[in-house]
Formats: sequence, C-alpha cells, structure tokens
Amino acid sequence: MSSLRFRASAAVHRWHEPIDGASTPLVRPYLIAYERDEKARIQRLRRDILWCATYGVDLDSRDIHACQAAAS
Repeated sequence: MSSLRFRASAAVHRWHEPIDGASTPLVRPYLIAYERDEKARIQRLRRDILWCATYGVDLDSRDIHACQAAAS
C-alpha cells in the first residue's frame, strides 16, 4: 500500500491567510474590453475625419477657430 499525500492546489487559500488584493482583479474583463474597443473606435473616427479633411471634406461639426466673445 503506497502512502498518498494530500496537497492543496495553489489556488486554494487557507481561511486564516489574508487575500492578496493586488492579484485579485476588481474589474470584469468584458468591461476592460469594451473600454479598449471604445477608445479604438474614437481613434479611428478621429483618423477618418483628418483623412477626409486632407481632401477638403469637413465631417467635424465643431469650428476649432471660432471664439466666443466675452460678454461685457
């Protein structure tokens, strides 16, 4: 009869050991993916607006040279 030793998995924490907060993800991965995709979408939109501007097409609704006069 061979003696088998029980070894706990590395993922198992003992109840008296504190949890390491640095290794615990606080944000769900799908939220991070959404934010990354949204940043990429906005960057593509900016790039497309600049590309169209080189051909004289204005897709941006803002006037970057307009200034509001200060009310006296």
